[in-house]
Amino acid sequence: MATVPRRQQRRIAFASDRAFRRLQLLTRGGRSQAEVIEEALERMPLPLSDDRTRVVEDIRALLGGLPKRAYPTMQELDADEYDADGNVR
Repeated sequence: MATVPRRQQRRIAFASDRAFRRLQLLTRGGRSQAEVIEEALERMPLPLSDDRTRVVEDIRALLGGLPKRAYPTMQELDADEYDADGNVR
């Protein structure tokens, strides 16, 4: 990282006091806030791509291992539950 004088660095705002206190502890050794944050970002794994086809393939692979079952339709369920006049059996 190219060193930029502190006065020329952009301001960093924190929403939580916990994060602010933790950053203060990490910058005690003379490192800048930007250096600490950049190092933390470099350590983080990159998010997985939002490739929809890959997700669909993964789901189909999972479903492929499940046994296939035949489920009754709503009409079949209604025929079992109600008589021809619409009354409950």
